[in-house]
Formats: sequence, structure tokens, C-alpha cells
Amino acid sequence: MKARIPSQFLWPFAYGAAAFSIGFLLGMLRELVLIPAFGERAGHLIEFPLVTGTVAMLGIWAGRRASPPGILIGLGGVAVLVLLESSLALAVMGQTLSEYLAHYDITAGALFPFGLAIMALAPILGKRSRPV
Repeated sequence: MKARIPSQFLWPFAYGAAAFSIGFLLGMLRELVLIPAFGERAGHLIEFPLVTGTVAMLGIWAGRRASPPGILIGLGGVAVLVLLESSLALAVMGQTLSEYLAHYDITAGALFPFGLAIMALAPILGKRSRPV
């Protein structure tokens, strides 16, 4: 008998992993094209709506199609994304914890926390906008 992963675990994991992949690919675009062309801050400001909009559309789509509650998909997806992103930043890229946590400091202009909030809410919006 083949083991089956329950959808309440599968959907949040898939959402978080897909969001990480989207962020990784668009992050390469930011680092290789946008920052050299427009500068550090402008590169981040151009990339943010691209990543956030793409992940939000994915979250709305997942909310419409998935059986688990939208809040579970959203918060679970954010947890998976943060776990993957922090592992990459701390273990692979060798950032210190304070360097990594600076990406969450909205008082210094960090946008990442706003993107996480939108990511968490998108599947809920998808559930609400599902055709009856």
C-alpha cells in the first residue's frame, strides 16, 4: 500500500516551495539585471511587486482548488518559505543571523514582511472568490 500525503500538508508545502522557487528565480533577475541597471534600492522596488503579485496569484489559485482551509495553506506556505529561505541564507550563503533578520526590519524599508502577509492572505481570498 502506497503512503499518501494528506492534502492539509501537501498544499501548504507545495505553496511555500513554489513561492520560494518564484522568489529565487526573480531574485536572480534582480541581482543580475535590475540592480546593475537601476541600482540597489530601485532593483528591489521593481522586483517586489513581480514576486508578490506572482505568489499572490498562485495563492488565490491554490485557495480556489484546495480542500484545506485558506488560512492553513497561507500560513503553512509562509512557514515553508521562511524555513527554505532562512536555510539558504544562513547555511548556504553564510549570512549571520543579524544580516538575515535585517530583511524583516520594516523600519529600515524592508518589504519582505509585507510580501509574507500578502502570501498568507492570498489563499483566503481564493476561497472567498471561489464560484459557488
